[in-house]
Amino acid sequence: MEDSIMLVQSAPSGFESATPLILIHDGGGTTVSYFYLESLDRTVYGIQNPRFYSGEPWEGGLPEMGRIYASLIRSVIPSGPVILGGWSLGGMLSLEVASVLARSPDIRVLGIIMLDTVNPLTASSSHVPNVVPYQTQYSEYAKPETRQLVSNCMKQAVTMASTWTPPVWNACSDQDVVQRRKKLEAELSSRMPAQYGHGCFVTELNVPWRDMLPTIPQTILLRCQEYVPVSTDKCRDAVARVDVVRKMERLGWEDYGYDFISAVLDIPGHHYSIFAKDYVS
Repeated sequence: MEDSIMLVQSAPSGFESATPLILIHDGGGTTVSYFYLESLDRTVYGIQNPRFYSGEPWEGGLPEMGRIYASLIRSVIPSGPVILGGWSLGGMLSLEVASVLARSPDIRVLGIIMLDTVNPLTASSSHVPNVVPYQTQYSEYAKPETRQLVSNCMKQAVTMASTWTPPVWNACSDQDVVQRRKKLEAELSSRMPAQYGHGCFVTELNVPWRDMLPTIPQTILLRCQEYVPVSTDKCRDAVARVDVVRKMERLGWEDYGYDFISAVLDIPGHHYSIFAKDYVS
């Protein structure tokens, strides 16, 4: 399990005290893209889907993954401040991890960086015609078996994101949502310690519910300026699933109910070209 968190960048000389950044995988389950980044002047870790090779589904969805990933973070950073982030699904998982760590006295989440993370609940409820399903794009060097593993992870990610009950935070006024999330977390706390206790920190597996809800970390959203090119001669108004709410400044997070995105920064490229050589320097 612990080999699922890996060092992406070591802090350069003189930057050892900079707050470490943890980047969580996208829907494909890997952290390969993060290794293309130039120096971020801090220690950077990446978390890969621990079930990338087994293909075993996550019974508890994104909330279960969040608890496991919080435990992985504790294995390399037992205390102190951290910044969370990730591309696409990685941004959603950052919210889950932050929700867990918010109840830890040792680790403090200073903020979150979302890389073109769309609110999946807003996207799935948008009535946009001619939507093209998620399309997995591979490196020309990707082996057939790797492509199959990534495809399996992506299918599971789409299902989990579309049925997600996101974390609840301070100032949530919808008690139905609070109770639904409370019930979900109670189920995880009753099951996960026995299931994972041999390889994870129980602190992150059995998370006590607190009626005093935590404050959601301030978040920076990096939003792609371009649309994924999916139109054809037969369907010129086709749009990729990741682009159905692209006209919304916060990519649908306006509907989450919290004023947590402190800045939206437009970046070049489309959702699947974020890590192209011309853009990551």
